[in-house]
Amino acid sequence: MSDHYDVIVIGSGLGGLTSAALLAQAGRKTLLIERNYGVGGAASTYKSGDLVVEASLHETSDPNHPSDPKHHVLAGLGVLDKVTWVPTPAVYEVRGGPVGVPFVLPDGFAAARDALVDRFPRARAGAGPLLAEMERITEALGVLSKGRGAFDKPLEGLSALMKLGPLIRGWRRSLGERLHDAFGEDEGAKVGLAANILYWHDDPDTLWWILFAVAQGGYIGCGGRYVQGGSQRLSNMIARSLKAAGGELVLRRAVTEILLDDEGRPVGVVHEPKEGGDRVEARAPVIVSNAAPALMADMLPDTAKQRFSAAYADRPLSISLSSATFGMSVPPAEFGLSTYSTFLLPEWMQKLSDYRRSAAILADAPGEAMPPIAVVNYSAIDSGLAGPPYPVSVVGVDRLSNWSGLDAEAYNAKRNAWRDALAAAIDCAYPGFAAHIDTTVFSTPSTMRSYLNAPDGAVYGFAPRPPPGAFRKGPESSPITPIPGLYLASSYGGNGGYTGAILAGATAARHVLADTGPVRKK
Repeated sequence: MSDHYDVIVIGSGLGGLTSAALLAQAGRKTLLIERNYGVGGAASTYKSGDLVVEASLHETSDPNHPSDPKHHVLAGLGVLDKVTWVPTPAVYEVRGGPVGVPFVLPDGFAAARDALVDRFPRARAGAGPLLAEMERITEALGVLSKGRGAFDKPLEGLSALMKLGPLIRGWRRSLGERLHDAFGEDEGAKVGLAANILYWHDDPDTLWWILFAVAQGGYIGCGGRYVQGGSQRLSNMIARSLKAAGGELVLRRAVTEILLDDEGRPVGVVHEPKEGGDRVEARAPVIVSNAAPALMADMLPDTAKQRFSAAYADRPLSISLSSATFGMSVPPAEFGLSTYSTFLLPEWMQKLSDYRRSAAILADAPGEAMPPIAVVNYSAIDSGLAGPPYPVSVVGVDRLSNWSGLDAEAYNAKRNAWRDALAAAIDCAYPGFAAHIDTTVFSTPSTMRSYLNAPDGAVYGFAPRPPPGAFRKGPESSPITPIPGLYLASSYGGNGGYTGAILAGATAARHVLADTGPVRKK
């Protein structure tokens, strides 16, 4: 392994992997340093005994669709056709709360509009314009996400901007505001279209409408997909692309310092084994980081730490999650769970805004009030996660503070209590579920903090709130940091989720290439 590079990338989450592979492909001598045993971060799959656990992926929008913003990135890396993208049957099914009996949100904007209107007749006037707006946003993003390449065809780029133009006036609106405009007091219609907001946030009144429209519009317009065999396959394929382009990857080593010269520009990093040991200095004039800004600040010299931290001081972090994977002894269809993605809403939820109470419920031991949860049945599709045991994933919003200050005994007792309470809640909807549980893996925000090295267990970077300034300021998140030559390739430099992380990595790579100029022939 060399000690001199053009670029050093810290962390192999999807953003870091994508950025490193693109930079290596562009001819930059690239080193990727990862603290864990394998690549991928949250985009990983592992085994607990005989149970295959999908760390995070439930579905992503179809990258084979030309409007999907991941399309050109994964195609350019040669990854798109290296994994099998399994279709999910619908966006989701939602039960309970203001929806009541099950409601299915299908793929396709026309089908989604018709389903909403059929089930919620009062939504007729607003459903069409709202979904048309989401479709325009999705189509425009599909072009604009190509970056500079979008404007190789000027008319295509201009068309995309014109589609976004009418939305500028409402650029800073929240999801709650936009759905109230469309549906008024019809809470069933609101939840029918936005039941899955717990994947990104816990409050529709502070969730940025544009980000929701991009994510949900991707699911509706492009269709949902799962990586057959688990998300680890996607991460491994991007890592393979990095190596094929001449990039280097080292595992089980943690970056402890980012080195700056007298002018405050990067000159390299110091890394060492995760368990401690030999310190190695690697040199590079460009550093790209998949880590959170708070962690990067601790790697910087004192002279730069304050200036770097100040740029992110007023940015609240995203939610965290609790996640349980239940290993079932029989296929879930045998006890009535045949859908792929289902959102179970408790009866106390009667308004979309009630989502904001979700995380607070887990502050205490389980009681009568249960949080809304997502239930994903991997056996409903050709997921490649063979059973038995058959994996069923359960996810809900949570906060690290709900699990802080507990000793090991109290922590385990609370985790076991919530495991049992979630199983009981699912059993109410699907009798027989609890009786067929063989094994369970339960992760809390403490797990997210430890494994992902995520402050407060935040899983989506910064909270996806509307930008505080005018449109001309653009979104807050950027790969550019206060330190010239130091870039963000994580959700903190873009948006959360698989699509957001991949695009953040691609955008960071694009900025590096633009700022450093063409590769010099040696």
